[in-house]
Amino acid sequence: MSDPNTFSERGQEPYRDIPTDPDAFLQWASRQPREAGRFELSNGKVTRTVINVTRRHAVVCSNISYDLMRQLNRDRYVIAVGDFAVRTGNGVRNPDVVVDEAKPSGSELWTSKPILIAEVLSPSTSALDFTTKQRECTAIPSLQTYLVCGQDEPRAWVWARKPDGSWPIDAAMIEGRDASIPLSGLDIEVSMAAIFRGIPDAPTPEPC
Repeated sequence: MSDPNTFSERGQEPYRDIPTDPDAFLQWASRQPREAGRFELSNGKVTRTVINVTRRHAVVCSNISYDLMRQLNRDRYVIAVGDFAVRTGNGVRNPDVVVDEAKPSGSELWTSKPILIAEVLSPSTSALDFTTKQRECTAIPSLQTYLVCGQDEPRAWVWARKPDGSWPIDAAMIEGRDASIPLSGLDIEVSMAAIFRGIPDAPTPEPC
């Protein structure tokens, strides 16, 4: 197989024999060493993200996961962080946090029926989280909530599927620690205070 180090700096095009069939790609990606990074597939293109996040990014991911585990029936749901893949109509994504229903075998490399997908912003992925990835994920029929969280201050953007099955064009932006975010399809709410525990408040603007 191709050496991941042969990816160009842009890292947007498939190289040599990296498979672009989703099933074959998942098998290939599962055999790559963790230090090679995280690989995703979209519209026939393979991208690689180096796994090197800030402490705040890790804290927010952990906080989301912890609050979900605290509230959800873990015999019914699986809460996965970082390395569990989601099959989209266009390829394979690896959200920061994903919730789907538990399966008897537990040996799958991916889910095609996520209920919640949550992403935590980082400089390398922020543009994708709000554009291509958001469109791909909200096209999955099972998905009910797509959540994007900041890593430097208590701020989140939420797309929630409407009762008629459609999605709002724009996300609802939530700031501060006092609000809670209803999670469609899971019948729970996660609080901004819980998500952003350990993250500083936004700086107060200086008076003019």
